[in-house]
Amino acid sequence: MRSASQPGRDERSVRMKPDFSGEYVLDRTASSLSPDTSGMVTAHMRIDHNEPRFRCAARFASQNDAVEFSFERFTDGREGDASVPGTSRCYWEQEALVSEDRIAVGDGTMLMTWRYELTAGGRRLRATERIRGGGRDQDNVWEFERQ
Repeated sequence: MRSASQPGRDERSVRMKPDFSGEYVLDRTASSLSPDTSGMVTAHMRIDHNEPRFRCAARFASQNDAVEFSFERFTDGREGDASVPGTSRCYWEQEALVSEDRIAVGDGTMLMTWRYELTAGGRRLRATERIRGGGRDQDNVWEFERQ
């Protein structure tokens, strides 16, 4: 765990935040996936977390296809790269880290949030995904084992 120190605050009053750094492999049977994502059979996620910097690279695969992505955010809530369409930010909700993306889709907006939580004494990562808008509404709970 790392301290999320803030200027002007007594170090003892600052709560320790979890360090999500590590390699994770999907525990498919423990995950709860919506019909649109239920075909995913494997996933690998690598997180490099050096507060306030949070980097994530992942690969999710079904029998016929794979999706890969990577991103970097700052956990202090500032918005991400202005050159990328849409907006993104990352912020703390108690011990959970939330990554949020707003993406223009047609005439509307799609909102995708990932809520990262360490469980089982840090041996597991729960990534709760919520998508709203763009005709892709879904809720997924991805359970990962730390390697």
